[in-house]
Amino acid sequence: MGTPGRIRVLFAAVAVMVASASAGPASGSPPIGCTGWQVETLASGLEQVENLESDGQGGFYLSGDTKVYHVGRSGQVRTILDNLAAPGGLQLDGTNLYVLTRQDGKLWRLNTATGEFTWLADFPGNGLLQLPDGDFLTTWVGTEGGESRGVSRYDVESGVVTPNWASVPRSEGLASSPDGRTVYTDDLFTGQVYRIPLDAPDRWSVVTTVPGLIPGLDDLTVSGDGHLYAAAHLTGVIHRVDPDSGASCAVTTALPVGWAGPSSVRIAADGDRFALYVTAFDGTLRRVRPPANVELTPVQRA
Repeated sequence: MGTPGRIRVLFAAVAVMVASASAGPASGSPPIGCTGWQVETLASGLEQVENLESDGQGGFYLSGDTKVYHVGRSGQVRTILDNLAAPGGLQLDGTNLYVLTRQDGKLWRLNTATGEFTWLADFPGNGLLQLPDGDFLTTWVGTEGGESRGVSRYDVESGVVTPNWASVPRSEGLASSPDGRTVYTDDLFTGQVYRIPLDAPDRWSVVTTVPGLIPGLDDLTVSGDGHLYAAAHLTGVIHRVDPDSGASCAVTTALPVGWAGPSSVRIAADGDRFALYVTAFDGTLRRVRPPANVELTPVQRA
C-alpha cells in the first residue's frame, strides 16, 4: 500500500475494519500451531514501512515512504537510499538489492557492496518477486489509475515487460512455493489468496478467502513446509493458510489495525530457529516468534 490512489480508496474502509477487528477472533479451538506466538518490536520511528527483505546475516532491508533502510542484527538503523519515488518491493540476490519504486513505476538495482544504483526497467507495480530463472514479477492493485495489469513479468534477458502475465485482480504480495513451480498472491479487497502455476499463469485459482469484510491483504510469504503467512493490513492480523485445504487461522492479532497495520511479512533466522518478521505503517519492524510446536523455516531459493 502507500500510493495516494490506494489511500483514497482504502481509507473509507478503515473505520469499518477497525470495528470488525476489535470484535476479536471467532470462538472455538484454533488449529494446532495457531496459538502461542509472541510479538516484540525490533525497530520503530521509521517512515511508513512498505516491504522488507532479509540480508541473510541477521539484519533486514526495509522500504519506507522515500527511503530504503538497513536494520542490523543489533537493531541499528541506517538509511542506505533516500529521496526515492515510494520504494516498495525488495529482493536480494547476492550483493544486489532490487528495489521497485511505485510512484514512477521503475525497477532498480543497488549493489550493496559498492553503492552503485542502476535503473533496469520501467516496471509499474507494488510487490516484487525474483523467479528461479532471474526474471521478476510484480503486482498491480488497480487503485493507482489506468487499466489493470494483473501480475506482470520482466524478462531480464530480453528486457521485455509482459503486463497481465497472470490476470488476477487487485493482487498485492508475491511468494513462491517450496518447489518453485507456483506463485501465490493475495487480493487487497476480497481477502482471497490466489495460486498461479508458473508454466500456466492463465490457469490461476483461488486458494482461500481469509475472514473479514475487507481485510486488506497486503503481503504474504511461504514457509518451507508450504504454509502461507499473509498480512492483513486493516485488521492487524497475520493469517496462517494451508494452501491444500484452504484452512486458515490467525497466529497473532496483536498488531496495529486500520491504516497503521501490517504491510509485509517474511521468514528469517532467529538464533538457531526462525521467526516471522513484520513491517507496519506505524513505522515499525516486529518479530513474531512461533511456539515450540511450529517448525518455521523459509523457502530455499534456487
